[in-house]
Amino acid sequence: MAAAAAAGPGAEPRPPAMPAEVTVRVAPVTAAPGERVRVRLDLAPIPGVKINRYPKVALRVAEVAGLVGEASVAVGNDAPPPPDKAGKNYFEGFDGLEVDLAVDPAARTGRHLVEGKLVYYYCMPASGFCAPHRTSIEIPVTVR
Repeated sequence: MAAAAAAGPGAEPRPPAMPAEVTVRVAPVTAAPGERVRVRLDLAPIPGVKINRYPKVALRVAEVAGLVGEASVAVGNDAPPPPDKAGKNYFEGFDGLEVDLAVDPAARTGRHLVEGKLVYYYCMPASGFCAPHRTSIEIPVTVR
């Protein structure tokens, strides 16, 4: 994937369509009704992109009636770093985030895709460009 490229001399950088590769894993792979599954989300930024610690990286999963309950998680810093330490606002290796989903006791057997909303902020230090990125992710939940 190509990083942002300028349209010409003096042009503003264009944000990458996907600043980071998102990987979603669920354990256990299959769960019985009433159990919990742990969702792990990893971000691997493309070359030239840094993931910000502030604002936090956040994942929200809305309740899906009869399947899973609502859940959310956020990782990062509660406040920005001091201006003289702005470079400390980037993760030096994103350790991922994890959230547990409660499988409804009445959940039907089968494979289901649950939507999650991921929000993170990123910067491209070479150009000074920073922006939020919002995307939907699919979380596979298989009920046995």
